[in-house]
Amino acid sequence: MSLDITWKNNFYGISWAYEKDRLVVSTVFEDKNEALSIAKEIEDWSDKFTRLTIIEKENDEFAICAYQDPQISKNDNNLGLFRTGMRQSGGYEQAKPMIVEKPPLLQIAYAADVRDMNTYEQISRLVPMRKCRIISEKDLKKQEYYYEKTANSQN
Repeated sequence: MSLDITWKNNFYGISWAYEKDRLVVSTVFEDKNEALSIAKEIEDWSDKFTRLTIIEKENDEFAICAYQDPQISKNDNNLGLFRTGMRQSGGYEQAKPMIVEKPPLLQIAYAADVRDMNTYEQISRLVPMRKCRIISEKDLKKQEYYYEKTANSQN
């Protein structure tokens, strides 16, 4: 059994929503087949072992890292989502206090046209994130952020 994670990083970005008294982090894909494939994978994630880490970078950008802990995964194909280069302004500033207050839900979305919210489509169920952390890029040196560091260095 492999403890490596295959990082999917070619999604367009993040869209923030609010549903069932929880923040929803939607990773938005422009390729519907890829969105469906990834949705199928994350819907099998155990709600107890999911992780969402937001890495605040020094240049006013942030990265997002979501995965299921591969040490407990029953699946040989460990998939994670990682995207960097997003601005810490606007939506993120509004979402941050909600993330700190209560771990968000994760969802895969597809957009035929990312500039038009009317073309957005929910692809996966809402997956609860058990452990949610907001860290600085300097924290990646700590062993507890091994997977986040790996994703960050590969991308």
